[in-house]
Amino acid sequence: MIEFLKNIITQLPKENKDEFLREIYGENLLKLIVSAIILIIAETVISCLLWDQICNADGAIIVFILFNVIMLPVLYMVYKRINVAKDVIVKNVQRIYLFGALIYGCALTLILQGEFESIHVYIIVVFAIAAFIYMQPVESLIMYFLAYLVFCFVLPYYQTNTYIVTILTVNALIMNIIAWVLSRMVFRLRVKSFIDKKIILEQNLQLKDLSIRDSMTMLLNYKHIFEKLSEEIGRAKRIEYPLSIIMMDIDDFKYINDNYGHLTGDNIIIKVAQILGNTCRITDIIGRYGGEEFIIIMPGAALKDAAFLAERIRMTINTAEFEKGINITVSGGIREWQGDSAEELIKRVDQQLYIAKSKGKNRFETM
Repeated sequence: MIEFLKNIITQLPKENKDEFLREIYGENLLKLIVSAIILIIAETVISCLLWDQICNADGAIIVFILFNVIMLPVLYMVYKRINVAKDVIVKNVQRIYLFGALIYGCALTLILQGEFESIHVYIIVVFAIAAFIYMQPVESLIMYFLAYLVFCFVLPYYQTNTYIVTILTVNALIMNIIAWVLSRMVFRLRVKSFIDKKIILEQNLQLKDLSIRDSMTMLLNYKHIFEKLSEEIGRAKRIEYPLSIIMMDIDDFKYINDNYGHLTGDNIIIKVAQILGNTCRITDIIGRYGGEEFIIIMPGAALKDAAFLAERIRMTINTAEFEKGINITVSGGIREWQGDSAEELIKRVDQQLYIAKSKGKNRFETM
């Protein structure tokens, strides 16, 4: 019973609510466009071929054909502008068409009372909407209830037998309740589908992010940092703004590994990566280039800006407390892009790094 109630009263997801509503409105409008085209053709053919048999309902059919002819371009225009149209317009166009279809079902059922004494046309419309159109619980309840009130109010004028009126009224109520429950279950399945799709999309993004990051430091890995450098060089060419890079590595890292162990070495690399993340600008792109080597891409930064950041990084690492009281220093090279390719820029900044090493370490060399 509890599970059954959950199927009925599942609410919209709080996150991405607007996106979800836009998505279902778009799907609904497309279904209504197809339905309007089919109904125009079908009702026209029926009117032409069976005119003698449906003469009592010809007025309602003609009005409904005209209603679809008028609504079809409106539905199409709103559908084409679904991403920019106001919510109130999208909602009301959908509501007008659906309520018009319900009223048509009521009208045709009432007109044919003298021949059939049934409500099958009205029920077909109600269940078609419940099965194929996604509506929020309150919205569908109000729409079904209003159409039901119209049906109950007008029915005695077309059906003089009070017993039949009572039977049809009760049957219509039961069918509306069942249709509303069906509508809730259909809506819930659509909500679940939306949530599942979002979860899968998020997981795919996480997997993609993991594939481009170094597993130890969570910085960009060698392959992706090189790709990002190529992208930034292309952007710098187009926009004509400065671009600088910093390449650095931890001094005497082999000595640290040999004397303190690889676990300590790994922890030092992780902490240096954290310092880089906390010190660099939000627009800077940081990657682990290999081993104890790091690279920082600085879009929009001239050489002096990169040198200022490099010195701040050096001082921060010098004064940081590392595992087992080890004093850590870094050396590096700095270079501003001057029309080089990504390979050339990496090669030249790497040369600056080795110059810094040869001059005593714990320093940065510019171009």
